[in-house]
Amino acid sequence: MIEGLLINMDMANLFRSANHLEPILVLEYDIDADKESVFKAWTDMELFQKWFCPTGFSIAKVEMLPEASGYFTVHMKSPEGQIYPTKGEYILLEKPNRIIYKDSWDDDRKDNEPIVTEILFEQKNGHTTLKLFSSFNSTKQKETVMNSGIVEGWKMFFQNLNGLIGSK
Repeated sequence: MIEGLLINMDMANLFRSANHLEPILVLEYDIDADKESVFKAWTDMELFQKWFCPTGFSIAKVEMLPEASGYFTVHMKSPEGQIYPTKGEYILLEKPNRIIYKDSWDDDRKDNEPIVTEILFEQKNGHTTLKLFSSFNSTKQKETVMNSGIVEGWKMFFQNLNGLIGSK
């Protein structure tokens, strides 16, 4: 299993948003399942809510319409009962190869700028390599998000996903 930040990636073919910085957060993770199953786990609401939250959290609310210009809403609930609400819009779903979306907090907090994320699904020797690229709207947002523990959060999500659909 490969985890962590990638260096020297050819990012020439990635989605570019006119009002976002170049991809800053770049992660790679191997899931022990075929890419059709991994893609389905991102787009099937029943599967999605079983893995898309930090370990120890639960999903209080999830809604999705997984298609271009569709939407998603995910409200994660901490063990202490605090709700972390997010919402997003799908930009592109290219089954089973990639998903592009933008998301932000689903409330009225200040500086609630969207993050644009592209997920690539690559089949390799019986497993799927997920490659995640996130772009931020500003340097301030990038610093805030990168200091929030997002890398560890994504690793937990991916471990949960692998535990749910990976080969046993």
